[in-house]
Amino acid sequence: MLKRAAKLLPFARGQLCEGAELQLAAVRSLNFYTAPNGPSVKQVNIEDEWYNRQRNLFPLLEKQPYYPVDVFVAPNAVVCGDVDIYGGASVFFGAVLRGDLNKIRLGNRSAVLDRAVIHAARAVPTGLNAATLIGEKVTVEPYAVLRSCRVEPKCIVGARSVLCEGSVMEAESILAPNSVVPPARRIPSGELWGGNPAKFIRKLTAHERDRVLDDVANHYYNLAAMFRREQYDHGTAWRDVEAWRQKLVDQGEYQWINFREQKYLMRLQHEAEAMEKLAN
Repeated sequence: MLKRAAKLLPFARGQLCEGAELQLAAVRSLNFYTAPNGPSVKQVNIEDEWYNRQRNLFPLLEKQPYYPVDVFVAPNAVVCGDVDIYGGASVFFGAVLRGDLNKIRLGNRSAVLDRAVIHAARAVPTGLNAATLIGEKVTVEPYAVLRSCRVEPKCIVGARSVLCEGSVMEAESILAPNSVVPPARRIPSGELWGGNPAKFIRKLTAHERDRVLDDVANHYYNLAAMFRREQYDHGTAWRDVEAWRQKLVDQGEYQWINFREQKYLMRLQHEAEAMEKLAN
């Protein structure tokens, strides 16, 4: 089967050569996990998807997210439900803020980095407010998880860390990466904590409290501002584009070219030729 796929001819002007249907059927029937170098592409025809239909900001249970114009929310992030995001804050790629069971508040110039998850429970064991409250200039690093906790201004939550229900980080404190703060645990101001469960490591230096915490927050604020300048506004212009494309198709002036599939077939052909040379 692989040798048969290796005899594919090059494509010209975006058209498939004679007998291409049989050749495509032969290639698609290959086991992609035994093909040279493993699978090259998924069998999902992503080129058939013209527009990204994901909604990254949407109401949930009659609760509408609040955010001013200077907030950056990445296209593949999700902010839904009872979520308040204040000026200059940013939600980076793949992050999730899910305000379904309780409120989430993200303060000014705070940053939720890639793949972090923030949500809230209905109630916490301490009996205090179960909302997730994040103050100003807080940096939540990638893959961190925050649930019904409180983070006061100018804190850094390390990557892959977990803040459990009822936990508190006081102002100007740092949680080291891969740490777990148990329920109802408090991290005092001006201290570095880490571990599982999180324990006191040392006091922060004056330089860390006066410069580092601000510099980290300002760095992600400026980075988010750059992304926001490049981001397109949401709208319905795609409907006019779709109507125009369909008109061209109906008039025979436009033809869909499956560049992704053609590229894969050519790559498969080159790999088969290389294997044949090695075999000889």
